Amino acid sequence: MLNGLKVEHDFISKHNWILKYNFKTIIDIGANRGQFASRFRVLFPESWIYSFEPIPEVYEQLCKRFELDTKFKAFNLGLGKQSGTIEFYQNEFTDSSSALPMKSLHKVNFPKTYIEKQIQIKIDRLDEIMKSITTSNPLLVKIDVQGFEEMVILGGKDTLIRASIVIVEVSFYELYENQVYFKTIYDHMDRLGFTYRGNYDQLISPIDGCVLQSDAIFIRENA
Repeated sequence: MLNGLKVEHDFISKHNWILKYNFKTIIDIGANRGQFASRFRVLFPESWIYSFEPIPEVYEQLCKRFELDTKFKAFNLGLGKQSGTIEFYQNEFTDSSSALPMKSLHKVNFPKTYIEKQIQIKIDRLDEIMKSITTSNPLLVKIDVQGFEEMVILGGKDTLIRASIVIVEVSFYELYENQVYFKTIYDHMDRLGFTYRGNYDQLISPIDGCVLQSDAIFIRENA
């Protein structure tokens, strides 16, 4: 029990920089099984969390994980630039699933991602979905959709400009076909009035140690 308390204390102490924002609403795009939402629920126990996960069976796991959380709502939905139905590459390692085909560099670095199948998923624009949701500021948005981040941004600009912080997964190598790199995401966020302030986390290549991806932190300076 004491060890558990120490781990929680260490986790919270490492996040003092973000606790001051006292977020009332968290939007978790690319929720998977709720890993991010669970961590940020510890930091912000009173915030509303809205999570988006397109894979049906993973969505069910997400809902099960938060079934007793009265301030949590999940959507079995992908987000993008427009609404409709698209082909989606569901990976056996679900964290690597994407709307974009995976490149060989990804599979070489992470062999457990070799097996995948195509499914159809529904997608919509973040701005369209948020029209029917009442949110309170301060607002945090996290986007982690394996190479499809630009499409989410383009479909959610009106929502993003209300956020104090946006955490976006960015890539420095082509892990998915036709994905954009850090510079493109940086430019989009800069035009929306955000400043890049470092990384929340990084994905390191097990082969040569280079940084393949990071979760880039963008902060609105007047927030």
